[in-house]
Amino acid sequence: MNELYPQGSPVTEERITSVRAPRVISRRSYNALLAGLIVLSFAVMGVCSHLTTTADFILFVNRNALAYLVGTLVGTFGGIILMNVGRSKESLGLALTGYALFSLTFGFTTSLALSYYSLESITTAFAATAGIMVVFGLAGIAFPRFFAKIQGILVTSLLAIIVVEIVLSLLGISQSITDIAVILIFCGFIGYDVYRSQADAPTVSNAIWYGVELYLDIINVFMRLLQLFGRRE
Repeated sequence: MNELYPQGSPVTEERITSVRAPRVISRRSYNALLAGLIVLSFAVMGVCSHLTTTADFILFVNRNALAYLVGTLVGTFGGIILMNVGRSKESLGLALTGYALFSLTFGFTTSLALSYYSLESITTAFAATAGIMVVFGLAGIAFPRFFAKIQGILVTSLLAIIVVEIVLSLLGISQSITDIAVILIFCGFIGYDVYRSQADAPTVSNAIWYGVELYLDIINVFMRLLQLFGRRE
C-alpha cells in the first residue's frame, strides 16, 4: 500500500475502507428478485386500480384533483431519486423506500387510466405485453452486442415521437401510428434494459433499479396496446 500511495497522498487507507462495498448476491437470486419486483409492481397497480373504482375514492379525486396530481408526481419522481441515491450509496433502506414510494404513487396514476377500459381488454393487453416481454427479454440476453449499440437510437426516436405527439395533440389529430411507434421503441428498451441488468453487478440495489426500469418499459407497451385495441367501458 505504501509503495502505491506514499505518505502525503490524498488517497488514504481510511478513505478506502470507508467506501461501502456492493453486496453481491448470486445471479439466480438477483434475477429472481428482479422478476419478483416487476410482478410486485403490477400487483400494486392492480390493488390501486381496485381502490380507484370505489365511489369514495372517485369523490376524493374530483374534490382534490390538483393535490392528487401533484402528490402522485412528487411521489413518483421522489421514489426514483431515492432509488438512485440508494443504489449509488449501496443503501438498501433508501432503495426499498424509493421503490415502495414509486410503486404506490405510480400505481395510483396508471390505475386511473385503466378504469376506462373493460376487464377483457386489460387481460388481453396484459397477455400480449407478457409475450412481448419474454421475446425481447430473451433477445436482450441472446444479442447483448446489438442492444449495447442502440441506446442512442432508442432515446432519439422516443424524443422525436414525443414531439410529434405534442404537435398532433395541439392540432387535434389522433393517429394510431404513433402508438405503434412507441410500442416498437419500448420493445427495444426492454431488450436494452435486460442487457444492462445482466451486464451489471448482481446486487439487491441494482435488482430494484432495473426492476423499475423494466416495469416502466413494460407499462408503456401495455398502455399503448390498450389505447390501440382496448374496448372502453
